[in-house]
Amino acid sequence: MLDNAEFASMSKAKPSSSLSGIFINILLPVLILDYCSAGPSNPLERTSADSFWHIGPVYSLILALSLPLIYGIKTLIKTRQFDLMSIVGLVGVLLTGIISIFVIGENGQIHQATPWLFAGKEALIPLIFASAILVSRATATPLLNMFIYTPDLFDVNRIESAITTRGAQENYNKLLANSTYILTGTLIASSIGNFFLSYSFMSAVMLEPLSSQQVAYNEAIGSITWWGFLIIGVPCLAACVFIITMIVNKLQSLTGLTRTDILLK
Repeated sequence: MLDNAEFASMSKAKPSSSLSGIFINILLPVLILDYCSAGPSNPLERTSADSFWHIGPVYSLILALSLPLIYGIKTLIKTRQFDLMSIVGLVGVLLTGIISIFVIGENGQIHQATPWLFAGKEALIPLIFASAILVSRATATPLLNMFIYTPDLFDVNRIESAITTRGAQENYNKLLANSTYILTGTLIASSIGNFFLSYSFMSAVMLEPLSSQQVAYNEAIGSITWWGFLIIGVPCLAACVFIITMIVNKLQSLTGLTRTDILLK
């Protein structure tokens, strides 16, 4: 397993996995959708019975979606690094906004096709990335090298020089191929889990009275975000750590290098 110093190095190379990223991308939007969606669509029409944080379903949805979108764009511009989880999150936020525009009616009624649309969207995102990662393995720039086996984390030049010297190219290629398959399988499992999770929450929205469907829709998005992180996101992060650990351990035997030589500090 990775020791504390190596895990710290991995965390430094993936800033979007930080606590602030989790708070802005997951916890804060969930809180906004759960607690701020009540009230009229126009916050100026609030009555004395409405709390000041009840800004209505429309503005709550806009605010909740804008936070991870702004944070993700800012992180990508600042670090110039492509992190798998942050990119999936960004694409998800954009598609959620687009779907919401079309499924929310004038009176807050939610279209009957919403459970299928939302479940399909949640399943399609990781499935697209899984396909892209698998297909890119045959190209000059495999996506595994962009998301996990990155030059920001691994001393790739030193590793490949040692691989060439020891004549271990075949086993090296097999290691990267197996890592790609594990990552692809994880994303496919995430796609299946996302579909059933999203369909379940959105189907419950359609059982609500028409007058409260938009608030229920916002709360369902919050629930999908939170439970998706716990049930799907955490295992995916664990799979990424497992892949990195596997790569490091295997590279030690293939190259003769130490972990300190393999991982950049």
